Amino acid sequence: MTDDPQVPVVCPECGTETEVALSALAETIEGHNESRHDGEACAQVDPGLAAELQDLVAEDMGLLD
Repeated sequence: MTDDPQVPVVCPECGTETEVALSALAETIEGHNESRHDGEACAQVDPGLAAELQDLVAEDMGLLD
């Protein structure tokens, strides 16, 4: 068993939601988009989580001061 965090991934085009291990995130999203959507970037990290992480990183870097 691994301690690899799970990241929520959504694909509005397919109407699917899943959780993917962080270590496999990029290749899973890329593989889904290649095989199901001819390479179009449809599947993505849950937008709410992505925005939250972006805010935390910006705050940590002092960009919001």
